[in-house]
Amino acid sequence: MWDFRMFGYEFYYLFYIFILYSIFGWIYECCLVSVQKKTFVNRGFLSGPIIPIYGCAALLIYITLWKYRDDFLLSFLVGVLLATVLEYITSWLMELLFHTRWWDYSNYRFNLNGRVCLLVSLFWGLLTLFMLHVLQPGMNFIIEKIPRRGGELIGYIIIPVFIGDVIMASISSLKFDRILAKLQTLRQEMTEYIENTKAYETGEEIIDRISEIKIMNLFKEARTSFDGWLHTIKFSRQSSKGDNREFKPEYEMKLREFFGRYQSIKTQKAHIRLMKAFPSMKAGKREAALSDLREKIMSKSVKKVSKEIKDLKDEMTGTMKGYVSGFLRAALVGLLVLLQFSMVIYLSIALREYTVYLYTGLQILSIVIVIALVNDNRNTSYKIAWICIIAALPITGHIMFVLWGNKRHRKIDDKILNDLKHGVEFLDFDPDVIQAFAKKYPTKSRMTRYLEKNSFPLFKNNTVEYYPMGEDAFKSIFEEIEKAEKFILINFFIIGEGVLWEKIHTLLVRKLQEGVRVMFLYDDFGAMLRTPRHFKKNLEADGFEIRVFNPIHKYTDKLYMNYRSHQKIIVIDGNVGFTGGMNLADEYVNLVSRYGTWKDNAIKIVGDAVWGLTVTFLQMWEVAGNDEPLDYTPFRPTMRFDENDVFCQVISDGPANNPRNPIENIYKQMIYYAKKVLYITTPYLIIEEDMREALITAAQSGVDVRIITPFIPDKKHVKILTNYNYGRLLAGGVRIFEYLPGFIHAKTIISEDNGIVGTINMDYRSFHLHYECGVWMCDKNIINIVKEDLLKTMEQSREVTYEEWKQRPLWMKLYQMFLNLFSTLM
Repeated sequence: MWDFRMFGYEFYYLFYIFILYSIFGWIYECCLVSVQKKTFVNRGFLSGPIIPIYGCAALLIYITLWKYRDDFLLSFLVGVLLATVLEYITSWLMELLFHTRWWDYSNYRFNLNGRVCLLVSLFWGLLTLFMLHVLQPGMNFIIEKIPRRGGELIGYIIIPVFIGDVIMASISSLKFDRILAKLQTLRQEMTEYIENTKAYETGEEIIDRISEIKIMNLFKEARTSFDGWLHTIKFSRQSSKGDNREFKPEYEMKLREFFGRYQSIKTQKAHIRLMKAFPSMKAGKREAALSDLREKIMSKSVKKVSKEIKDLKDEMTGTMKGYVSGFLRAALVGLLVLLQFSMVIYLSIALREYTVYLYTGLQILSIVIVIALVNDNRNTSYKIAWICIIAALPITGHIMFVLWGNKRHRKIDDKILNDLKHGVEFLDFDPDVIQAFAKKYPTKSRMTRYLEKNSFPLFKNNTVEYYPMGEDAFKSIFEEIEKAEKFILINFFIIGEGVLWEKIHTLLVRKLQEGVRVMFLYDDFGAMLRTPRHFKKNLEADGFEIRVFNPIHKYTDKLYMNYRSHQKIIVIDGNVGFTGGMNLADEYVNLVSRYGTWKDNAIKIVGDAVWGLTVTFLQMWEVAGNDEPLDYTPFRPTMRFDENDVFCQVISDGPANNPRNPIENIYKQMIYYAKKVLYITTPYLIIEEDMREALITAAQSGVDVRIITPFIPDKKHVKILTNYNYGRLLAGGVRIFEYLPGFIHAKTIISEDNGIVGTINMDYRSFHLHYECGVWMCDKNIINIVKEDLLKTMEQSREVTYEEWKQRPLWMKLYQMFLNLFSTLM
């Protein structure tokens, strides 16, 4: 396609003129707005948005004026005319499509409908002369220096990235008017509600009352935008204070709904970037709503809104740090993967001329691959995904399957499995414990035997403490680390420098100085973007023993970098252990507000089951290293625990032992054996057919099945797919709640007397791609405590109905069906 000629020029040459001038325009616009705003603003690529007006204008001027470039007056006048017409048409089309004016020259003299003005048009004329006589010779030099074959290959990379970026930016822009409409409707509904209730005489009274209620600190988040217009509302006097007291529960629930909806609007990152990129944007009838949103976002970034955390001793403000070194590493790995895909696409195109010879071979190969996949023992979703790729991309799909889908990387898996088996040698399987459990819980013994068969022993003599929020868990973690005498084992998926990290780092350094051994394990992907380049070396200099799980650059050619350690484990002296959904970053304890209130949970175990957490940690420690086999004996508990019948089994698995996934199977068994209730919390609900049918069967058998998911998502496309999975569950009798205050990250499943708290999401990634861990507990007292927390969480949530789900817009239904093809990758 590169040799195709347009207007007398090769497409290859015109393509690079378009791209280079688009980049130039992006840099110019970013610098212009950044200087105006006194902070960096991305007004270009990667959903900034990019409307490639500079590339189009440069092409138009080059084709029209290059031959007449020596006539300065003609070039200037034609440049003024072309640029002005193009700018006017672009502004008109954008306003027509997006119902928003992106720039406005109304305050300039000699303007036309605010879309163009004489002063700016004269500037475009001067820029035309600059382009023809300064920039274009340089562009010609650059294009000539690019090797032709390399330039074509780079073009194959740029085109899909460029088109995808324009599509993403366009989608965000199309949604922007709906965001403003929602905000305007929210303002009207809240105004009407307050007026209709006639509970307060003045705006000050309503504000004071809301401040008093403190619904999960949500009013604190919304107050900046609301108090201005609350004062303008006319209120009627309520007859008695007693009526106010009776009205409070309903009022709190209504306000919680309002503020939850407000949170979901103001955390739309793509729209925040639109407003930053176009500070003079106007929105017609929705200008008041736009002003509300702009005032909140411009005065205080959503990521930097802070609040007091009651369970940490000091009043601290959290941070969200990012490091260039991490982004560069991620970009390099992404580029290497992209180059692999580009090579696949290039081979597909290069082989087109041999279509006659390839057709028969492809047909035969397709049959062989499909038969192999059908008879493979891997996951059904995995097999269907590859069959769809091969069917949709006849040549490319086959090449991709041969490179990445044919067989797992057995050498890597075998090494991991050997390390895991070595750890199993140190586990104790006590038949007396199994017998005591079977006597007390005869209907549950099948589950415990299954877990023991998969190398997870049953422990008794445990004390379990449940923490409903991440800040509760870390308060206890700090207290237990203070008591450490021999060793501390720590494993997290995400490490983010900030207040929480500084607090635990200072504490651990002090314990190191006291002679306590600290072994620190973290996942490379989880820490890459939020820790500095020499993070590991700095900790080693402090005296930490450090290992990094699966460095992302190590297996780029095998795409094995997709397999991460998602485990979270803290063990102190072998006697006390913690696990749960929280990571080591400020948002997990609500020191920063990323997606509203962040709800996580965790458990602390003191007892025999801590040995299971210790072994799980040491197994992953060995997996992350290449040393001689480790002796686990020095890490055994140092104390004897009181006798009791609180039974626990520490469970873990990962991709190395696919297709046998004990965690997924124990989830199914819990669903099958639930008799009265089954409550689940998960941030992502992307489940397969057998799991879905198990939940529906339980609900239709009279079990009260309820699932809590976030109202405010951290990953928008995963949230869209999560919502898609609601349909059949709701139709089958499963009740689904969305946590209104923010993002629920807790991973929990409980029935009447047993449950799991851990790191496991209900999605393909957790069940098949990540190394996960959790604790299966069987004790009515602790399960009742968890149940009470989940019921309180449901009170703060909105229940989704099947009728509501069916009312989704048609475009959303189609988009969800498309996303569902890639559910195994999310």
